Amino acid sequence: MGKLKQNIGPGERVVEQINKANQTKIGTNDSEGKFRNTMRQAPVGITILRGPDFFVEMANDTYLSVVNRTEEEFVNKPLFESLPEVRPSIEQILQDVLRTGVAFNGNEFGVRIKRFGKTEQCYFNFVYQPLFEESGDISGIIVVATEVTQQVLAKHRLERSENQFRTLVAESPFAKAVLKGPDFVISIANETMLKNIWRRELSDVVGKRLFDVFPEIEQQSFAGTLNDVFQSGLLYRANEAPLLLGGPDGVREYYLDFQFAPIFETDDVISGIMVSANDVTDKVRLRKEISEAAERLSLATDGTQLATWDLNLQTREIIYSARLAAIFGFDDAAVLTHQDMRDLIHPEDRVSVVEKAFQIALETGNYYYEARIIHRDESIHWIRTHGKILYDEHRKPLRMLGTMMDITDRKEDELALKTSEDKYRTLADQLESQVQLRTKELTAANSELVKTNMELAQFAYVASHDLQEPLRKIQTFATRILETEVNNISERGQDYFRRMQAASTRMQQLIVDLLAFSRANAVEKHFEETDLNVVLENVKEQLGDMIQQNNATITSEPLPVCNVIVYQFEQLFTNLIANAIKFTKRDVNPFIHIRTGRILGAEIAVNESDPQESYQYISFTDNGIGFEPQFKDRIFQVFQRLHNRSAYEGTGIGLAICKKIIDNHKGMIDAVGNPDVGSTFTIYLPISNVME
Repeated sequence: MGKLKQNIGPGERVVEQINKANQTKIGTNDSEGKFRNTMRQAPVGITILRGPDFFVEMANDTYLSVVNRTEEEFVNKPLFESLPEVRPSIEQILQDVLRTGVAFNGNEFGVRIKRFGKTEQCYFNFVYQPLFEESGDISGIIVVATEVTQQVLAKHRLERSENQFRTLVAESPFAKAVLKGPDFVISIANETMLKNIWRRELSDVVGKRLFDVFPEIEQQSFAGTLNDVFQSGLLYRANEAPLLLGGPDGVREYYLDFQFAPIFETDDVISGIMVSANDVTDKVRLRKEISEAAERLSLATDGTQLATWDLNLQTREIIYSARLAAIFGFDDAAVLTHQDMRDLIHPEDRVSVVEKAFQIALETGNYYYEARIIHRDESIHWIRTHGKILYDEHRKPLRMLGTMMDITDRKEDELALKTSEDKYRTLADQLESQVQLRTKELTAANSELVKTNMELAQFAYVASHDLQEPLRKIQTFATRILETEVNNISERGQDYFRRMQAASTRMQQLIVDLLAFSRANAVEKHFEETDLNVVLENVKEQLGDMIQQNNATITSEPLPVCNVIVYQFEQLFTNLIANAIKFTKRDVNPFIHIRTGRILGAEIAVNESDPQESYQYISFTDNGIGFEPQFKDRIFQVFQRLHNRSAYEGTGIGLAICKKIIDNHKGMIDAVGNPDVGSTFTIYLPISNVME
């Protein structure tokens, strides 16, 4: 049924803390609140039972989760009304604690509980601690419990089958491992699995959960498949399944033929899973490379009379472009096998031409023939085929890549071939003339583009000087009128002047931001080796008034030295810090923390990241108003605002400028927001930009 134990570790320490809290809680509402808050946040299940009926006074979330009851179903009711099934196991123990005042400690105590729709045998480490009042009377019991069901069941299974399959696994030429229990604890792993796939020593993995050693697996399909096999008891096989696996030398991508086989105990209970795997990464990558090459060849020949094909010499599986089906007299969407195509070869050419050419290709590596084919309408056509064999490292033929062309017209009339050559030559001359004409057009377009860029530069000058000057005058004269003629202007007139001032101020800021955005788009990008700590200090000095007025705090880890465009990075830091201060919560002092470090591209949740590249990240985390996750891409677009202008000033260009600056540095920018909690903006720079 269970065992008594003097000390149950964390549970008993929690009881000691609760006793201390209980002694100090009486007499003040504040202490009472702290006491209950302590229990609610405890990492173990806690409930308080009162009186001889064991009336449930409170239960924390952990305890409610263990018994699978809601607070409404459990609290303010007798214990055995909510959990009648546990009465035979614990009622006498509770009565003894209430009667004697002696605490009861249980270790791996077995009890059956109805939860999640069925009655389960569960195991717990727990303490039943009597609750004394100031008078010395016992008014109830504090229960502190930790569920250890899975550990106990796993231990039982391990005790029954500790040495099972060890010899079989160790001597297998394939990679094998045994995972025990629902937590998939690594029990056995042979040398092939350890060295070729896991890249670990046995001591690094044995006795540990698979997902603790390889946390990246938990986010991949393998995790769900393991759970399905463990629950269903059905064997699972898959071929060429992709797997990302971390090791001492980084993350590698594998392709595996694997099998998950459930391990049954004598009572037909599933105790674990036997994993068998064969690394076929090289084969899959080679096939992908060949397939990609065939696709590129198909794209290169798109629009011509050539068809491309890729034949697997082991399986005779063929991949081909749509043009090939048309050559054989079928619709482009028709599905043909290699044998279907061989059957359409003219009987007189099938052996003497095609099969002979195939045998020669196996010896020389080059495949070539011209032969007749018969369409479904019994018309005769000529085809020409070129191919080349690809071999493995042992000179074993693997695949054949080639092209095919319908040459019926040439075979029917040699004269037509000469005419075609003249036609092609004329076409080439025409193409050359068109190329020359197009070159002239492009030259003219380039000149026009240069002219346009100069005009844009002139516009920028006008925007920064001539356009802002009238705005300043509008603001100045409006201010003077309000100061000197206030008694001669109605309240409505004064309101109009104030609105005019606000509108001109917004327009001036819009011009400044547009100029900054235009500057971020500038072609001239002068990169310098720059200490970003110096850039940050310059920005903090420039924003000094804003930081002081808002009582903002900025903390930073030491930043790296990077190869950057200095003025653009000053603009980037300025916009991110100013935004964090501006979008703060009412009556909360802004706090900004800047962190930095390195990360692999495969670990970044940004589409533009290169999984093979390493990046230096710099993150800006604030305690502001945050934003909804669905707006994370919208905020980097020009003129996009998430808030009313009356609530937060701005033009909606600042973050678009940040995005453009990071694009200029071949990097990425990402944002994570949590409403009313804060935001984190993270920039990623290729590690090649960072000075060691």
